[in-house]
Amino acid sequence: MQLVLLSGVIFFKIISIIYWEVYYITAVEATGDSLIKRCKSTRSKIFCTLLFLSLVVLCVSLVYSAESRENDPADIKPKFNVYKISGSPAILIDNPSARDPTWEELMQFLKEDDTDRILYQLDSFNCIDFAERLHNNAESRGIRAAYVSVSFHDRQNGHAINAFETADKGLVFVDCTGAENPLGELDSNDKIAYISPDKEYGSVSIYYTDTPAYEFYEQRKDKRLKGFFKSIGTVKGTRIFWEM
Repeated sequence: MQLVLLSGVIFFKIISIIYWEVYYITAVEATGDSLIKRCKSTRSKIFCTLLFLSLVVLCVSLVYSAESRENDPADIKPKFNVYKISGSPAILIDNPSARDPTWEELMQFLKEDDTDRILYQLDSFNCIDFAERLHNNAESRGIRAAYVSVSFHDRQNGHAINAFETADKGLVFVDCTGAENPLGELDSNDKIAYISPDKEYGSVSIYYTDTPAYEFYEQRKDKRLKGFFKSIGTVKGTRIFWEM
């Protein structure tokens, strides 16, 4: 930024010099004064020197500005560096041909996918494994998916879920983390996660909601409705990882 301002100052000086050049050229043509000619010659040298320096400064400032934009935190994708409880890194497999689904397409995929039926085991298969598996299953089906890391104000451990950008209802958070006990044949642990900073983390069975809007959860959370799961904490923030 300072270089850009410096360039502006130098160009202003050059404009001033150009003005005096024109003035003295007119004077020389009118009077032929040798002193004025010598002044003109000196000013010409100074003018060329300043012009060269200003061009150098301008080029440097443009390069600096370009590098600053490249290093802008807003343009930097978060680095995915997540390890599972087993010690091995979580691996997200992207499909270049994957696309954003509609809400109905997403629901159909979740109903057919069996990730939520896997037993939750704290020491061997936890939320990270569930989120990794659902991501890769979705991508293999041509559905663009994201891995989401959720942090909380009131608990040390975070949580891993998934996200999908639906074509008709926008961003949808999905929590398919399974239970410690086997599910019945008609049961499901596929849930829409309701997330808003500094608010309660909500989750509702995909069979009991048709919207990802947090207001839906907030207006119904205290009514003990069927399909609503117990909150696991107050959300501090999220990190969403799309293409790796």
